[in-house]
Amino acid sequence: MPDHAATDLTHEQRIREQERARIARDLHDELGAQLVGIGMALGQLREQLSAGGDTGSALGHADYARELLAQAHQSMDQIIDDLRPPIVEFGLVDALAWQCRQVTRQSGLPCRLDSPSALPLEDEFVVLSLLRIAREALNNAVRHAQASQIDVKLTLANGTLLLAITDNGIGFVPQAVRQHGQGLRNMRQRAQALGASLALERGGSKGSEGGSSIVLRMPVPL
Repeated sequence: MPDHAATDLTHEQRIREQERARIARDLHDELGAQLVGIGMALGQLREQLSAGGDTGSALGHADYARELLAQAHQSMDQIIDDLRPPIVEFGLVDALAWQCRQVTRQSGLPCRLDSPSALPLEDEFVVLSLLRIAREALNNAVRHAQASQIDVKLTLANGTLLLAITDNGIGFVPQAVRQHGQGLRNMRQRAQALGASLALERGGSKGSEGGSSIVLRMPVPL
């Protein structure tokens, strides 16, 4: 029998992701264009001030305004990425590879991806949900695991997709997971919407004594 609760959850999350995608597009198309226009106007203003021999406060204000504009661009890009990462258009493998690079760039931790070169997953909602789960798991590993390496493994065999995010850190204490497990609950809710299972398992990267793994298993029609 169909799981009506899971079906309703999937429908609700799809609607939510569609709305996020619309907001991201509006931010990029409308606010992005306005910021570009402001940047061009400030550039022209600075050239005019320089040509007029202004080396005082007006030129300093123009430079400061350009710095604020650059910060606004960065904030807008981050909001768009939070709402709907543009990388999902390229598929799950590329999205995970990009996320691993982001983790290494931001934290300095090696993050290795072991995956096929491509997967037959065309549903953007599925790709986005899996990326959000991986991102949450990676962020948790960076913040709490005290790890020196993170591994992401993606396989598809016998109609089951497996996504595992593993670290070689200190492992986890069940009591701490129960007290601070909002991230894990979010991941499990997203997995449920995909008809997948998600588990937190002891044991980290190969050769490490501690560590932990977030393991998702999802049936994929062949």
